Amino acid sequence: MTSTLAISTSDDGLALVPEHDQAAASLVPADTAALPQRQFWETEHTRPDFQPSNDAAPELVAATENYLGECMRHPYLPVSEIRARQFARIKELVELAYRDIPVYRAKYDAAGFKPEHLRDYDDIQKIPVITKPELVAAFPDQCVNKKYKPENLFPTRSSGSSGQTLLIRVDYDAVITDTIQGVRQFAMQSGGNYRAADLLAHVYTVPWWFDSIGGDYPTAFISNLIPPARVAQHLRYLGPKILSLYPSSLDALMPHVDEFRSSLNLAVTHSEYSSRAARQEWSRQLGVPVLDEYSSEEATRIALEMPDGQYHVCEDTVHLDVLDPVTMEPQAPGQSGIAVITNLLNEAMPFIRYVQGDYITQPANPAPSDINWSQIASIDGRLNDAFVNRDGRKVPAGSILDATYRWMFDCNLHLAQFEIVQRGVDLVEARVVLGQDTPLCRLHGSVAHLEDLLAACLEHPVRVQANALLAFPPKVGKRRPIRREFD
Repeated sequence: MTSTLAISTSDDGLALVPEHDQAAASLVPADTAALPQRQFWETEHTRPDFQPSNDAAPELVAATENYLGECMRHPYLPVSEIRARQFARIKELVELAYRDIPVYRAKYDAAGFKPEHLRDYDDIQKIPVITKPELVAAFPDQCVNKKYKPENLFPTRSSGSSGQTLLIRVDYDAVITDTIQGVRQFAMQSGGNYRAADLLAHVYTVPWWFDSIGGDYPTAFISNLIPPARVAQHLRYLGPKILSLYPSSLDALMPHVDEFRSSLNLAVTHSEYSSRAARQEWSRQLGVPVLDEYSSEEATRIALEMPDGQYHVCEDTVHLDVLDPVTMEPQAPGQSGIAVITNLLNEAMPFIRYVQGDYITQPANPAPSDINWSQIASIDGRLNDAFVNRDGRKVPAGSILDATYRWMFDCNLHLAQFEIVQRGVDLVEARVVLGQDTPLCRLHGSVAHLEDLLAACLEHPVRVQANALLAFPPKVGKRRPIRREFD
């Protein structure tokens, strides 16, 4: 998932400036005691110190005023203009990477590639691809742009279905642009039915960096570790118009749908695989559209499912190639291939022709559309395993992954690789490869916190066995880092 905020609208339709013309408005008003609660954590005992920042309000509001109109127009530009802008931006990023990012310069030199080889759009295929293991090995000295001070960068991380942790750093301008593009996301996916006062609720790991844009477009956060019955109660209290969450989390909420569906206009799923049939069934039960967001930590938004059911690639956020997994040449439309992305926003830690690892298919015959972004026919490769509690309730793998991320963040654990395996309803094994700066004693000292987080998910005590390995044994295909190994 990436940032998701609302577009300003008026009763007459979309407006491209905030309702409150307050360039220096605080994102967190001073009189917070007078505000309704908009953050719900699993327990106070495990709540982190993190709070959404209010330092960026003037820049975020000003950037929204300056960029939102252009942002909203981009999907409807002529294809030639969209490609010209993509090529110009990729050329800038390649030149930056060759000049400032050692891992890219070494890779390009070894392949005999130079930035000047980029003469037109088709030359993008000449850029060597880069993989997660290469960036893991390069972090931070060889892949993070040294022109940025570390304390000014936004930290995140990715494991996905590989279970190999990649630490990521994002620059401030990229976060602001990403936030504004979130405005567009919900404007488009809702068909324009999203107003400045409407509340967006995230059921996720941690809140987004900003809880509004200058006080408008409010967002709420519910920890994904909270059991579904309580999540439904919080949603009833909040009354959001838009709900953003893992598909497995939405499925777990279906028995409680009468608690919260009356306020909703739209639900958006992300990060895990969900079938169109499943989203249609959830939509039937909710009485509102349920649409998908294809995104990753490395790329931010990749593609959005629109109200007509078609996925469109966000082509001012990413450039997407689909390659044959054997030849690494462009895959034929209609055939599944590996997604290779270029993040067009992040200059602090560039991702240029990065092997995303998902399998996707481009359409042989794209559907007619007013949106001129390219289309994806299907997303073929994002699956996870659920845990099961004593009562037989399935706890989404996304919730367990969130608990794992929280464990790493809260306890300052750098895990090069990990697997969280449920061996029994009360027994979980954490198999990890420690990062160079994480001593074994810190791992052992953090086990109780992981037990607390998993107990919040499963609603009963859990015993965790933590085992540190020098390396995971070789395995064909992707490892499943979150899985259950009992019936």
